[in-house]
Amino acid sequence: MQFSVGEFLPVAEGVLVAVAEPAAVNIGLVVGPSGCLVIDTGSSPEQGALIRERAEQAAGVPVLAAVVTHWHHDHFFGLAGFADLPGYAHESVAEWLGHAECRRDATEVGVDPNALVAPSHPFSLARVIDVGGRRVEIVHFGRGHTDGDVVAFVPDAGVIFTGDLLESAGPPAFGADCHLKEWPSAVDGVLGLVAEETVLVPGHGPAMDRLAAFTQRAEISGLYGQVEYLVARGVNREDAYEQGEWPFDEQTVRAVLPLAYAQLADEGKVPRTQLPLV
Repeated sequence: MQFSVGEFLPVAEGVLVAVAEPAAVNIGLVVGPSGCLVIDTGSSPEQGALIRERAEQAAGVPVLAAVVTHWHHDHFFGLAGFADLPGYAHESVAEWLGHAECRRDATEVGVDPNALVAPSHPFSLARVIDVGGRRVEIVHFGRGHTDGDVVAFVPDAGVIFTGDLLESAGPPAFGADCHLKEWPSAVDGVLGLVAEETVLVPGHGPAMDRLAAFTQRAEISGLYGQVEYLVARGVNREDAYEQGEWPFDEQTVRAVLPLAYAQLADEGKVPRTQLPLV
């Protein structure tokens, strides 16, 4: 698999974004007076090392630390390229290294699972990073796209890196490890930081504004609410698409319906036949 890194381009003063391929993942760069911070690290140790090199070329100062927004390969597997630096992530990220899913993903992208490294600075709720004299806040607002989503907020620039809690390249990625019911609440935490001029950099795709973020939050909530409504009406999963009103395209909805029904079943909510009243 060919890994590459595009040019770092500014989205605000001293805040830049590059796209790492082939996953088209946004890599953040926050530049301080005497150092810089990389947000997300790419899909392999080699790509992580390349990101670090390109970041220092663009910033003109050394990389001081790296942040991983969640455990998925395109954001996390490049952390080995920053192994000698502080690596920040939610405490759940390291646990995924021992999961079969993580080792399988590594094999699929041609990465040796044993070459991956755990974040050296795990945290549960929030940390503040001094980026060579500039403040960056990293926060876990709860489970959503994964169990360990982290956002990085640059207060003096009005920029938030959201990881895959938000997407603009397409619909949100509803993987098997997402938490549909809780996802909107995690986005609410992000929205609580958003002002009129805030720039939100999603995990994939162009920067988003406040309206786009509010809209996507409502769509995620609407998807889960619609499935919950259908289950309460006794509609089986096989019939759900035809009987529902959906905020996303057919392919996305059909793919997520088994997951949504399973997560509702875990709460004891399953379709039950409604007998007619006599």
